[in-house]
Amino acid sequence: MHKNVLAKSVRLALISGAAAAAFTSPVVFAADEDGAKVERIEVTGSRIKRTDLETASPITVFSSADIAASGVSTMEDFIQTIPAINGGAEGSTVNNGSRGFATASLRGLGSGRTLVLINGRRFASGDLNSIPTAYVERVEVLRDGASTVYGSDAIAGVINFITKKDFEGIEFQVQYDETAEGDGEKTLLSMTTGASNDKGNVVLSLQYTDRKTIFQGDRSFSECPLFERDGEKVCGGSGTIPYGQFFADSLDGGHVKDPQTGVIRPFDQAVDGYNYATTSYMVTPQEVFSINAAGRYELTDNVSAFLEGGFTNRKSDQLLAAEGTFWGPTMPASNPYNPLGEDLVVVRRLLESGGRAFSQDFSDYRMVFGFEGTVFDTFDWDLSYNFARFVDARLDEGRVNPTRINTLLDPTLCSADTDCPEVWNILESGTLTPEMINYAFVPNSPIVRGETRQLLGNISGGLGFELPGGEVMFAAGFEKRWEEYQSVPDGAASIGQIYSVAGEATEGETSVQEVYAELSLPVLEGLPFAESLRVTAAVRYSDFDFLDDSATNTKFGVEWVPVDGLLIRATQATGFRAPGISELFAPQAETNLAYNEPCTNYGTGSQSAIVKANCAAEGLPGNFQLSSNQSSSVVGGNPDLQPEESDSFTAGFVYSHDIGISVSVDYFDIEITSGIGTAGTDNVISSCWNSANFSSPLCDLIKGPSLTGDAPNATSPYRTALGPVAGVLLTNANLSTFETSGLDFDLSYKTDIGAGSFAAVLNGTYLDKYNYTPFAGSEMVEAAGKVAADQWETTLAVFSQVKTNLTLSYAMDDWTVSWQSRYQSEGEDYFASEDNLDNTADAVFYHDVQGTYYVLENTSLTVGIKNLFDQEAPYISNNQDMNTIPSSYDTAGQYWYAKVNVKF
Repeated sequence: MHKNVLAKSVRLALISGAAAAAFTSPVVFAADEDGAKVERIEVTGSRIKRTDLETASPITVFSSADIAASGVSTMEDFIQTIPAINGGAEGSTVNNGSRGFATASLRGLGSGRTLVLINGRRFASGDLNSIPTAYVERVEVLRDGASTVYGSDAIAGVINFITKKDFEGIEFQVQYDETAEGDGEKTLLSMTTGASNDKGNVVLSLQYTDRKTIFQGDRSFSECPLFERDGEKVCGGSGTIPYGQFFADSLDGGHVKDPQTGVIRPFDQAVDGYNYATTSYMVTPQEVFSINAAGRYELTDNVSAFLEGGFTNRKSDQLLAAEGTFWGPTMPASNPYNPLGEDLVVVRRLLESGGRAFSQDFSDYRMVFGFEGTVFDTFDWDLSYNFARFVDARLDEGRVNPTRINTLLDPTLCSADTDCPEVWNILESGTLTPEMINYAFVPNSPIVRGETRQLLGNISGGLGFELPGGEVMFAAGFEKRWEEYQSVPDGAASIGQIYSVAGEATEGETSVQEVYAELSLPVLEGLPFAESLRVTAAVRYSDFDFLDDSATNTKFGVEWVPVDGLLIRATQATGFRAPGISELFAPQAETNLAYNEPCTNYGTGSQSAIVKANCAAEGLPGNFQLSSNQSSSVVGGNPDLQPEESDSFTAGFVYSHDIGISVSVDYFDIEITSGIGTAGTDNVISSCWNSANFSSPLCDLIKGPSLTGDAPNATSPYRTALGPVAGVLLTNANLSTFETSGLDFDLSYKTDIGAGSFAAVLNGTYLDKYNYTPFAGSEMVEAAGKVAADQWETTLAVFSQVKTNLTLSYAMDDWTVSWQSRYQSEGEDYFASEDNLDNTADAVFYHDVQGTYYVLENTSLTVGIKNLFDQEAPYISNNQDMNTIPSSYDTAGQYWYAKVNVKF
């Protein structure tokens, strides 16, 4: 006897809190043997429409109600708190090197290995800022590989945003957030309206969000860069200072002209260091406006046409400390302000310019047109064309022309240039006049464009014959996809007249042809210890025009229900990821990345004999210290990249009981070979200095200050005049292998208490292993539970072993209250040193509370507090920025918010 498996699967899907509503339009019906209609649905990870929600692949579904209950105003804020998300993805707390994007990294394997979809289709940018919260019906997070279903980029999993379609009426939402410090204001305004009839439906959604700035100097833990001296934390700063640090043949080390006495003396970081935190953003500002629409119309009884369209404009900004003369211009002896009468190499902070301001005017377009229907009353089909494009117009201000700085310093050159206002005294602050700024500074205005076009066809249904467990189901389809990328530099940059800005134009295009097939084989049903047993299989063939070989990937799954309420499942899949368009063609650009300096106080430190010998060979003093632990590195694309390959395995169970409890536990194991990435600044420098006589092959990646145009060190070919290692070449390459494994666990319970309903939901991930080899022949980095380099994002991140979200809620007729605790375990510095004061990024608990009152039947008022106890980001000696690891922690502190929702 066939059973209503939909009802069972809905109980199993309670884990997500709202997954019972997770149906994909259009709804297709199948009839059981009694003639009753049972809904067929399509769930992320398979194109086969089935009558159950739980499949062999582990999926978590979050509804629009879940998003609202979290109190967030952007999808970035929601997605990046999911426990399965790890690593150093881009977002609001990334200031240095940010593009304004918000990304997600499942398993910490990188945003490029996490495929982001809208209604099962790609969009060009992958920017979470382009997806408005008001337009999302639900989010389906597939936590295993899906290359066989969606093609390349799905090695770590898929995040599929399902938008509202059958919406009726009109809904308004207003939300305002502000920190307990009175800054970082966030504003959300949205309107969604829709209508339906027997022939179709239409929906329109508009949303505006605005996020204000928080400066690093606005929080006590980040108001000054901390350095460790003699076992104490001291407020220090950069050696590139507003009154110039200079070097000369007659002097030992850097010197300054004391701004108070005019005396020439050695540079003292505690006295002279420039505090760059006060002019750097902690939370970057942005404004986002989006308009999205969708419509569907029934042309005949069996054919419908559908349209989707979306446009997003984002204006985002980053601000760093003012530009410096890092390349070390020469103040000639002939300069009348030269205090020594000999040529001086000067690194000076150009504070008068106001800072390096980076802004993006980013437009994201998306249009989909297609048809869908049924044929022979059995097969469901769809054919669609998807066009997606983004244009990223950037403007950098506060950039300097090094040629004209050199002219300002040299009386002979200045007199020969009629535009040169006067000779500059670089060794005193406040001497860079507006006329000099107009002469020597130039804006940088590059443009980046990307485009994706996708022709997609699918058909699914029953094959007309049955196994003991039911009818064999299938899906098959094809995809043709084109991608384009173009980076156009500023005109001044293209002729090398803007310091530290890539001037090479890059562009490229790729295409791929793919076909796939899936089978669902219901082997058994209704037997003892086999309420049902189903085997699934999928295969995909991909042929990329820029690769020598085609690829074929497979996936197999098993779903076994031994007793009512218990599902045991497993999947085994091979994966394939072709290099992304930007990985191939992005221009090479300079960035400054934090690293662990191997030579700090090496004379009395605990370093190995090899490290000490190498530091001494560089000519460094035994008490060597840095004023900045950031290395100028070069990142960018590589058109010679080859594809990545992967193997993934998942196994677990889902159990539910009518008393209201549901539990799932899933084991995951992913291995990636030929992984695209970089060797990582920390890894390169550590391996090089730990090799006898700098013999490691990675030393070849350290090109020195000449690569980035920085002032050279007097004794070391690897370092700038200020001391940091420079010129680390980190362009993309097929370097890495990755192995990660762990457990995902979910628990939900719901029951009536008194006059209301109580619910508890626990989602979590335990990371047992996160290992990678940065390059062939290197030692394996075991990063689980560590602070280590994120190979994709080229930044430090905390790879916490345990991340959990626990939500408790209680609801009555006209009000609801909830409490959520977000936990992440500690991370120990992978390069921990006995000489550091703190080698551990501490574990944190964040607590959020929310209350909603239904003022009228159609009006609700919500107030809440995020980070209730104002948990501060922890200090760690080897930090990325802000004296912490900003991509892994809440840096803004406590947020208060209020929201009004009205629906007619």
